[in-house]
Amino acid sequence: MGTMLTITAWGVDSADVLCSVKAARAAVMRVDSLMSSYRDESDVTRLAKGAGSPVRVSAETIHVLLLARNYWNISKGKFDPTIGPLTDLWARARAEGKIPSTGELAAARSKVGFALVEIDSAKSTVRLPLKGMRIDLGGIAKGFALDQARDAMKPGAASGMVDLGGNVLVFGRSPFPGGRWKIGIVDPRDSDAIVGTVELDSGAVATSGDNENFTLINGVRYSHIIDPLTGSPARGLASATAIGPRGEWSDGMSASLFLLGNSAGIRAADSLGNVGAIIIADRNTGSVHRPDVTLSALARRVFRFESLFR
Repeated sequence: MGTMLTITAWGVDSADVLCSVKAARAAVMRVDSLMSSYRDESDVTRLAKGAGSPVRVSAETIHVLLLARNYWNISKGKFDPTIGPLTDLWARARAEGKIPSTGELAAARSKVGFALVEIDSAKSTVRLPLKGMRIDLGGIAKGFALDQARDAMKPGAASGMVDLGGNVLVFGRSPFPGGRWKIGIVDPRDSDAIVGTVELDSGAVATSGDNENFTLINGVRYSHIIDPLTGSPARGLASATAIGPRGEWSDGMSASLFLLGNSAGIRAADSLGNVGAIIIADRNTGSVHRPDVTLSALARRVFRFESLFR
């Protein structure tokens, strides 16, 4: 999935624990084989090649697309798996150091629209109606992979942690003092510092932001997260973290929160009940760097600021 995978497991039998780690890695690799845009035989690649006709895909891909539809609704169309043409356009723009033209943006946007996608669960087929449409599951597939890894680990591990590019899932009792897991939230404007920690018994945490994947064009910072309604990178936030019971929830919601923005993102998280939001605005609050953090109701119960930022 173009990132680092770290699997940590605890248990009473070292052979069982080792098997659990191997099983978790295999589960992640299967998701990668199905949902990577960089594999010629993945489901998403075959969907792009077969645009215009129904394409048979795996049950896992159907599940992820149906789940993505929930985030599409929650985000009022901002979380859109058909963002592929715009993602490609802005990748070229970053490489060339120039903003796409109005015509290029219009052409790419004409091929984006999740409402157009036809998903037939009974037949396990998906149809992209327009040539040039492309599914991009980068905003949700890693979270689904975390859940698959956890399920694969449970027979041999009493507890564990899976970290896939900063998307983290934990289960079982933490072996550290207090029995709770502590997951640091990185300061998006200072990668050597954390804003605070999320303390969980189990669950998943994912962060979407512009701190690692961005470009500067004419002195303006552009993230890799594209708003399909404008055709341009989302602006206003430095990062958005989602806390959820499952990886597929935290991953999809973190991207949705980033696209929704501060106020709408907090409202969306609070409306779901079991999702927490930690949103950091793209600005400083004084002459000294101090992250501007907004917390949802659930996040206020599990997030602890570092003393530097209290």
